[in-house]
Amino acid sequence: MANTATDDDSIDNLLERYLSLLDEYTKLRASLHNLQSSIYQNLARANFSAERGVRYGQDYYDERMQATRKLTVKLASDCPVFEVYQDEQQQQQPPTVDATQDAAKDGEDDKKEEKVKGEEGSKQDSTKEQEEEDEKKTPHQAKSKDPLRWFGLLTPMPLRQAQSHATQAVQDIVPKLVSIDAEMAEVEIKIRRARKKRTKAAAAEEKKQQGGLD
Repeated sequence: MANTATDDDSIDNLLERYLSLLDEYTKLRASLHNLQSSIYQNLARANFSAERGVRYGQDYYDERMQATRKLTVKLASDCPVFEVYQDEQQQQQPPTVDATQDAAKDGEDDKKEEKVKGEEGSKQDSTKEQEEEDEKKTPHQAKSKDPLRWFGLLTPMPLRQAQSHATQAVQDIVPKLVSIDAEMAEVEIKIRRARKKRTKAAAAEEKKQQGGLD
């Protein structure tokens, strides 16, 4: 009977853990639903105030798009834990870097080259050597992968808010949902195993008692 009582306590603890996970899962699903609603509402506001012929959506997606966040999976207590983190290169990216600045820099470089070509050969060689030294000293500045910059510099505030909510959903809510779902599945397996163990223990105890009566 002692084993049966221990099995009952184990099952109760597992059920309590499962209900706790279910409650957290339900709250996260509600948060995700609210974020998705906010995303679509802000996109609608951005499109309503956009210029004629401009529509923010899949039609303006750049096929060269690269992910700015990556997924990692870790094992903790026999359950996978999903985490989303931002790319290190994107984290080091200054917020002011954009395509317009790159184009301006290219234009300045072209003007410098034209000016150098018009000078004497000796001066041209010395200038090129100086430019090469400056390029070596100047750190390379990578282009920003922020998809918000596809729509220009002056993006509307609703579009920025939609991006912020989408980032929160992908980076915070979804990984927790998937991790909790995986843990709930593991707890379900443990509950079934504990119930089978309790059933076998009860059957063995009953058989033992019948043997003693005989």
